[in-house]
Amino acid sequence: MSENVVARESEFRQSVRSFLLKSLPEDIRHVVRSQAIISREQAARWQRILFEQGWAAPSWPKKYGGTGWTLTQQAIFKEELIASDAPNVESLGIDTIAPTLMRHGTDEQRQHFLPRMLSFDDYWAQGYSEPEAGSDLASLRTTAVQDGDHWVVNGSKIWQSLGHWANWAIVLVRTDPGAAKKQSGISVFLIDLESPGVTVSPIRFMTGATFHVQIFFDNVRVPQSNIVGELNRGWDIAKGLLVIERLFVARVAECKSELKNVRASLKKRESSMGNEHRMALKQRYAELEIRKDALEASWWPAVQAAENGGSPSLEASLLKLDGIQLLQDLHLFGIDLLSTDSLRFNPEALQGIAPQNMADAGGNASLSFWRYRGSSLAGGSTEIQQGIVAKAVFNGGSELQSDQAAHASEELSMMLASIRSWLDKNHSFEQRQRLVDESDSSTGAWDGMENLGVHAMCAPEQLGGLDRPASEMVELMAPLGEALVQEHILWQSALPMQLLLGLSASEKTNALITSLATAESRIAVVLPANRFPANENTPGITAAKQGNTWVLNGRAALVIGANSTNKLLVCATLDGGETGIFALAVQDLASSIRPYALHDGRTAAEITLDGHKADSTQLLAQGAVADQAVQRAYTFAILCICSETIGAARVALCTTVDFMKVRTQFNRTLSDFQLLQNRVAELYRSWVRAKNLLKQVMLDFQHNDARLAPGSICALKYIVGSTGRKVALEALHLHGAIGFQDETPISHYCKRLFDNDLIFGTSLEHLAQYSADF
Repeated sequence: MSENVVARESEFRQSVRSFLLKSLPEDIRHVVRSQAIISREQAARWQRILFEQGWAAPSWPKKYGGTGWTLTQQAIFKEELIASDAPNVESLGIDTIAPTLMRHGTDEQRQHFLPRMLSFDDYWAQGYSEPEAGSDLASLRTTAVQDGDHWVVNGSKIWQSLGHWANWAIVLVRTDPGAAKKQSGISVFLIDLESPGVTVSPIRFMTGATFHVQIFFDNVRVPQSNIVGELNRGWDIAKGLLVIERLFVARVAECKSELKNVRASLKKRESSMGNEHRMALKQRYAELEIRKDALEASWWPAVQAAENGGSPSLEASLLKLDGIQLLQDLHLFGIDLLSTDSLRFNPEALQGIAPQNMADAGGNASLSFWRYRGSSLAGGSTEIQQGIVAKAVFNGGSELQSDQAAHASEELSMMLASIRSWLDKNHSFEQRQRLVDESDSSTGAWDGMENLGVHAMCAPEQLGGLDRPASEMVELMAPLGEALVQEHILWQSALPMQLLLGLSASEKTNALITSLATAESRIAVVLPANRFPANENTPGITAAKQGNTWVLNGRAALVIGANSTNKLLVCATLDGGETGIFALAVQDLASSIRPYALHDGRTAAEITLDGHKADSTQLLAQGAVADQAVQRAYTFAILCICSETIGAARVALCTTVDFMKVRTQFNRTLSDFQLLQNRVAELYRSWVRAKNLLKQVMLDFQHNDARLAPGSICALKYIVGSTGRKVALEALHLHGAIGFQDETPISHYCKRLFDNDLIFGTSLEHLAQYSADF
């Protein structure tokens, strides 16, 4: 996104914020802030203020009285609206019914109804669901029989949101009961709810409020002119309406606002809590905040895709699942923070009356909590959304099967394609497994990646490199994870390269960079142990100066690739606490290196230095420069591990889906069982969420000169690591006993995914670190 676009959006956000600050009536703001139920009068008053401003319909084109805003501007407006404590009242007329009339209605219908929606002179209900046809809308029984230039409607509709406010409804009716398919013979009618024969019966919600109604039609006469679109073609219109709804039903703006509210509540109350209680709540909050970041990482690309003419229908289902679940969990967290203060029931809150003292508003939190528990049913239930996702996954219509380099530049896309092509031809699972069984850590991938230019990717051109950004090297880790490459491309090439590039250029660092770029050297890195969560008090390697000599002591338990390298870059803590980076020859450390294998077949070593002496020429850098280089390398390594995990998880999911398509039980394939379909849909949802958060963090990494806030790294490692674990354990379960056998590829993918979560701190440790910084 260009700087000009960012500046325009920032200016737009500020103008919206300024208007809301000065225009929102204080009594309405007070009601919303107290979580009382907004009344029809309050909603109408606020709608007319927006109408006077020209903002009554953010999503409408200007020619119909709307703003003409882009989807991004609409999303910004929604965020600012809710953040300002303005009413967030569902207006199905403006948000969903009006767009239907714009696309399918007549000129007369648009001219008559649209202006009255804008001014709140008419409020609309959506008559889709019936007592015997909820999620299965095509099973509706409400009928319409033609009588001259009118149609006579009989039947009932239920669960109309705020239907007791409505004076008009858009209604699905069956006009051809003899149609071959139940989706055929359905028409869309516009019905005046003040017509004879209409009865609106409020349904009392469990909190005592009224949110929904049941509408009865008893010989209600509807003029022919009130049919929308073609007769008997209403199902296509209804489907289009639901697609429009789902993108903003993710409720991202509500999630951001509620997160801000619970954060303030936690800050206010934490001083009165015991330490264990406070830490437990802070960790719960941290998890919610990370999920919000992941939701936004998926949300904005979907908005931009729709804005550019795409149809992100699958993304909309995923966003609804993520957003509604997060919002429900945020309200639950709010109740837990309030504890017994949430028990007090205030009957006046049901009438839109706020308490005089905001301290008495705690009980109103339960009104929001219980209302949002039902949000997972609106616009297609959780199970319906899971079914949509599962269908895409099992039919090859998901991101698992799509071009994984579609977002990349032309150069990077070519490189990714070349790597995947080489690995497909030269690094099959069978080839890899044979070499692992023979205890041969070399699978040819090192030389293969050299020929493709991978080792030289980030080195400067004057040192024999391609001078590509570190972010592109991170992306190359995904195909290596897809193929479970054993050789240490990251640990002996890419990671030391990034560490050296973070230092001031010198003859020594340039020589090391050149040797990495040409694949002549394999260099392992010993990073400070205290950089990792849960290891703050681990001393790691220390270096004390004695004359012109440095004496190194300490232990590094896990140094991946150190068993087959010719040089080590050791990051040690010097006298005074600053960092020093030493280049040590492995031949001088033979007795200090104890090699071992990881469960997934990769190799590593434990390094113990006991009075090892290094001369001053082996010290490459110290102080702030060294410390910044170490942080850069640590950030880069975490990103690479996450990228590799995303790649390995993709193949694990694809392998599981393929297995379920052919494995049978009770004369049915596993993919035929809805329960199992939904489990796979949830795994895919977790994978997409982790992948999108990685993309967002990568953009920040690229735009901030390879630097990231520690919180971003902890959040990413938590989401990706926990997703990797989840995919590993669930994939094994879905494979049954077969999955636990060494000969099956899935067992090896699961070990890699599980082990990656353990490297540089587990997902749980990173979550704890994130919460500690709150």
